[in-house]
Amino acid sequence: MADLKGKEIDPAQVRRAFEERNREIQLRRMRRSLPGLLPREERPPFIDPDWDRRDDPVPAWVTLVHIAFMGWTIINAHYPAFFIPGILFFLGFAQVSAPYQNRIDLKPPLLVGFFLGGLVIHGGLQGWWIEPVLSNLSKIPLMLGATVLTAFNDNAAITFLSTLVPDFSDGMKYSVVAGAVVGGGLTVIANAPNPAGLSILKSHFDEEVSPGGILLAAALPTIIMWLIFLFL
Repeated sequence: MADLKGKEIDPAQVRRAFEERNREIQLRRMRRSLPGLLPREERPPFIDPDWDRRDDPVPAWVTLVHIAFMGWTIINAHYPAFFIPGILFFLGFAQVSAPYQNRIDLKPPLLVGFFLGGLVIHGGLQGWWIEPVLSNLSKIPLMLGATVLTAFNDNAAITFLSTLVPDFSDGMKYSVVAGAVVGGGLTVIANAPNPAGLSILKSHFDEEVSPGGILLAAALPTIIMWLIFLFL
């Protein structure tokens, strides 16, 4: 206040502004640490940290609406004019029916979308090295390589890169796709359904699933399916 003297600034207004700002800071700190001491109308909404772990039954109408949105998405997957509004309506439905819904985590699907978008945009620039590599492989090494690589990459990346090789025979294409499909169970990141299955099962594994355990558990089924795809 002493520094403001002689600057034609009303000290009463400065003090009032300081008090209002100080109250805002106090309320923010109380909302964070002691919300129960605030008046009811000033308390922040309570967010239950265990909300997504509850086991309440889901109403049938919520399940039916989810199935309807899934069907709409599948039918209109190639028509953005219908597909995008369907997503927006679903987000609105999830917000309205929030007491019956788990929280929507948009980060994983957005990351997948950005990955696939980047694959389409930048994947074509990889032809200079992927063409000579794949062209020099026979069917069995190609299938085996696709199986191993899909354990560390999304299968969409493996199969898309194979399309960059000109004059790829149908047999070679089959080897790439079969290898990518067979290796999908080796890790969580290989196929899009894997994270969904992980989210369902993780509560039975102390919220963690061992990558090594997944590899060991999927090794024998992967070998069996690999041989089936190879010989049948």
